[in-house]
Amino acid sequence: MRLGIIGTGMIGASIGLRSRAEGARVLGYDASDEALETAMERGAVDERTSRDEIYARCEHIVIAIPPRATCAELRSLARRAADWQLLLDVASVKRSIMKASADVAKFAGTHPLAGNEGSGPEAASAELFDGRTWALVPSGDTSLDERARGFVSGLGATPIAVDAELHDAAVALTSHLPQMIAWLLSGKIREGGPLYEALCGPAGREILRLGRSRPDLWREILAENADNVGAAGTALARDLIATCNGVDAGNGP
Repeated sequence: MRLGIIGTGMIGASIGLRSRAEGARVLGYDASDEALETAMERGAVDERTSRDEIYARCEHIVIAIPPRATCAELRSLARRAADWQLLLDVASVKRSIMKASADVAKFAGTHPLAGNEGSGPEAASAELFDGRTWALVPSGDTSLDERARGFVSGLGATPIAVDAELHDAAVALTSHLPQMIAWLLSGKIREGGPLYEALCGPAGREILRLGRSRPDLWREILAENADNVGAAGTALARDLIATCNGVDAGNGP
């Protein structure tokens, strides 16, 4: 199998590493020559090439770039004849992606629930997806969805089907809001100086770790899912205030 990867950051390079270990030949493209060179040095990519070559030569293609760039890429593919068998994205928001992909052939919207606070191909790992959930938005094409599930399972992940609207509402609470809180809290902890950092328990240390995540990407993700994140944050703030005032919010320990 020839796999094309557009975007060789942590997720794209991790897919490349695992796919090459499973016998695929991986073609890569990245707007950053440095990122692509590092991905090749790390063994995530066999061959560097252009976008057009990837779309023309590869059976499976992964778009692994930030959400807004993914939408632009998908719009550029609208009504194009598909030489590929499967095209998927890995963005952590799905409503805008599915809208942009409405006229794109053989496309499956997906989101791996995997990663770390690192970024770029330096943070990639062939084991990144092992045992992790990987969301798949049903396309309505049974054979296409089955190919997508097979691809995801081959990377070690557990595929689950989820509607785009429900996906974005859920990850607002389970992923996006926790990341925003981690940024805010880690900033306050670091303002307190070495003593505050030394007095961090396991939860505090995890917050500091998450607070080191790539801010530019996360700002874009949060903006794309702002309505859901705002609603989840407002509900959480109400519960926090109620709990501090001795009122049982119904969600605490």
